[in-house]
Amino acid sequence: MGLVTENFPTRFRMKNLLPLIAATFITAHAGAEPVKGTILPFKQVSVSSPVLQEVIASIPVKEGDTVKEEQVLVQLRNDREKLDVEISRKLIELKRFVARGHKKLFNDKMGSEEKALEAQTDLELSELQMQAKQVALDEKTVRSPLNGLVVKTHKERGESVDRAEKLVDVINIDQVYAQFYVKPELRSTLSENQAMKITVPDLADAAFEGKISFIDPSNDAKSGFVRVKVLIENKDHKIKAGMNAVAAFGK
Repeated sequence: MGLVTENFPTRFRMKNLLPLIAATFITAHAGAEPVKGTILPFKQVSVSSPVLQEVIASIPVKEGDTVKEEQVLVQLRNDREKLDVEISRKLIELKRFVARGHKKLFNDKMGSEEKALEAQTDLELSELQMQAKQVALDEKTVRSPLNGLVVKTHKERGESVDRAEKLVDVINIDQVYAQFYVKPELRSTLSENQAMKITVPDLADAAFEGKISFIDPSNDAKSGFVRVKVLIENKDHKIKAGMNAVAAFGK
């Protein structure tokens, strides 16, 4: 009995402290709110045709391919532009020869300065015209503006396309954004480069570390919520664009 009597106050105190400890824990975490969001690619571009109506000669990539920056995505028909460049190159060779001849005659006091200047100007104009034709030729080869993955091709070989028509969609998911809309009263708890833990339900609630990279300075016009983007490293491409994400805000 003495043993029981001696420990009774301690047990009684612990019994009464447990609700208090639980209440303290709940209060400390009451501000943390799990918010659902969406995974977005780090970069996403729709590559379009840069020229007026033209026919697609080839599409050397397919959906799912990994591409490098400047890699050819679509080749438009370019036979006419190739000929224009070749003709200009031949004319420049001729005009360069003529310009050298007039300059030599002028230097030897056998020709006029006017003729020499005219020939040199004609040569330089032809060189500029060739540069313009080279640009027109280069535009017929549509290249990737970034390293990434081809996720959609909008056209097929042999189809005609016009300026600004979509050809290929490319995304980069070496890094990804988890985008959330949080309550405006939580804005004061947010800061750029703030560390965040993100879970992805589509990957069996796997957890990933990230940092807040963007806090929208304006509240969303419809919901009044604040748009927040968390940047996550994703070198192995485990996280896919479009997946759901969850993060706790307000800690």
